[in-house]
Amino acid sequence: MMWGVLDDRNLSAAPRIGVAFQGDASDPRAWSGVPFGLSSGLTKAGVEAVPVDARFPGAGRLANLLRISWAGVAASGTFARLSAARANREIRRGDLDGAIAIGSGYALSTSLPVVTFEDMTVAQALRRPDPAFEDLGDTAARRWQQRQRRIYESSTVCCVVSSWVARSVHEDYEIPLEKIHVVGIGRNVEAGERTERDWSVPRFLWVGADWERKRGAAVVEAFALVRERHPDATLDLVGNHPEVERDGVTGHGVLSLGAEEGSRRYRELLGRATCLLMPSTYEPFGIAYLDAGATGAPSIGTTVGGAPDSVGPGGLVVDPADEGALPAAMLELADPETASRLGGLAFDHSARFTWRTVAERMLRALRPPGVDLDRLADVLEADPAAEAT
Repeated sequence: MMWGVLDDRNLSAAPRIGVAFQGDASDPRAWSGVPFGLSSGLTKAGVEAVPVDARFPGAGRLANLLRISWAGVAASGTFARLSAARANREIRRGDLDGAIAIGSGYALSTSLPVVTFEDMTVAQALRRPDPAFEDLGDTAARRWQQRQRRIYESSTVCCVVSSWVARSVHEDYEIPLEKIHVVGIGRNVEAGERTERDWSVPRFLWVGADWERKRGAAVVEAFALVRERHPDATLDLVGNHPEVERDGVTGHGVLSLGAEEGSRRYRELLGRATCLLMPSTYEPFGIAYLDAGATGAPSIGTTVGGAPDSVGPGGLVVDPADEGALPAAMLELADPETASRLGGLAFDHSARFTWRTVAERMLRALRPPGVDLDRLADVLEADPAAEAT
């Protein structure tokens, strides 16, 4: 049996890598499909992904009974100890060669190589104006951040999705830069040939589950200004959005990527858009930017968070505090030549973000037996200018 990354010393069996997650890592709906995508990427990279459930039985019912938010559960020392106990038992029984720990609501205790996987640190989350974090209280927040520090210190490597997170792990937790690997996130849309589209008429697409954080209202207002210059321009809204009655605006509601029809419709909208809009107040990474790029569409993202890494050269990022930046960027991307050129760059950039390449970057850190490290994807270069805020 031949495995894609195994060398000639061990062709009889694939290394077994645990994917620890407070949920079902085999469920495509869990955490935007990230654990599932990572597991599938490990399989494509030639290793066996073994789900490690880091939930203790009845955790959800207990949290509901006690009226504890998800952030409260993650910060709780009691929940963390019970979750870790289950995860550690599964790891001991799993005959594993290494483990990936997703999230900081528990801490693994094992002699195996362990790497973390984060899209945002607790320190960064606590700096966001989010009620879920503001309601924690100083003591719970401090203990949660201290637990994450211990997790980082004991891990073999800290794998993060962007330069933004890397900077926080280094500055907020004092982890050496050489112990931090930027690995990215895999996209949801498979890339084939770049999708042909009509660039002569601006067709904007907004995607988001959080109308406020993704600045949906600001997008609609900016679109109205753009439409004064481009009367034929259109704006499609996908996700949790209110009813919007504006000329040129069409709402599509939530499209489930786990369902064939929802996935088909999402790809269709991306394939005809001339620009994806997700100028969020902050964006830990933004898989939708990569999905757009996989079809050849550029994006307008945000300067706050990991979006500069995911948008890359294939679009523009705007400061959410600058009211004039979004309409200016939309007018710039309304130019057919500019949109087409940046769309080509987005297509090339998105090729670096498949779940297989993400998994291979993490395998570089885990170094499981029998894996040919020279054939793995290189880790991404962190942007030294990225801010941890």
